[in-house]
Amino acid sequence: MNPLLLSFGDCFQVISKIRFTSYPWIDGYFLDWGCGFCGIIMSMFVVHFVFRFFALQRRGNLKYFEGWYFLCWLAIPICLGILWAAAVQTFLHGDSESSEYMRETLLENYNLNISDIVYVGVLYHKKLADGTTILNYHGIQGVCILGAIMNICFILIIYFGVLTYQRIKQLIMEGRSEYTRKLQKQLYQALVIQTIIPVFFMIVPLTIYFFSPLFHLGHPIIGDLATFSCAMYPVLDPLPVMFVIDNYRLAILEGIGCIKRQGEVNVNVTSTSAI
Repeated sequence: MNPLLLSFGDCFQVISKIRFTSYPWIDGYFLDWGCGFCGIIMSMFVVHFVFRFFALQRRGNLKYFEGWYFLCWLAIPICLGILWAAAVQTFLHGDSESSEYMRETLLENYNLNISDIVYVGVLYHKKLADGTTILNYHGIQGVCILGAIMNICFILIIYFGVLTYQRIKQLIMEGRSEYTRKLQKQLYQALVIQTIIPVFFMIVPLTIYFFSPLFHLGHPIIGDLATFSCAMYPVLDPLPVMFVIDNYRLAILEGIGCIKRQGEVNVNVTSTSAI
């Protein structure tokens, strides 16, 4: 069973079925640190946009992606992934109230017993023995940490996306040939699409998934949509470059047999020198 993203009422959970029945803590460990890959992926968006902007600047800033600098860029996603996983492990671990709240829903809709799964998540509104309801501030702290990571990544993506957009507009104006201007316009179109994809297929769905139960708006379809959109992101991300830029698109269409390579023209050039 792959991890299941479940949203219901006042609670969200990321669920995985227990495989190591004798040592369920191993499954919990894998689930906690598996969630950390979400932080790694989001921070990789930012590194990708920074690299693209430096490449378009043409001011020699790509040197900051060489040697030890490159290792530092690699360390950023790893550190944020560790921070994400640590926040999940510290603030979003399962508890008895969450288990009882989701027990009936899991059994009826997914045929899962609480004893057969491990999960992380937050029940935002907990009931005390006297029937009063209080906010789960401990869980909210963890969600705020995850939300802060997503918001920082979102702001940096938009910031470097805008800078890259402005730089491409300059390159279009500076283009000395029709081919160069056409290529820069295609890069601009691919950039816009590649900026939209992570925002609407990762950041927005996860934000809704995390915070809708806080307002009693959790629903299973939210978890299903978040699962689908996050799974689709790696598939969709390379498509703008592959199909917007002519050279890539034509190579793909030729590779799958949709078009045929045009006949090559060989031109013999004889050079003469005047003495």
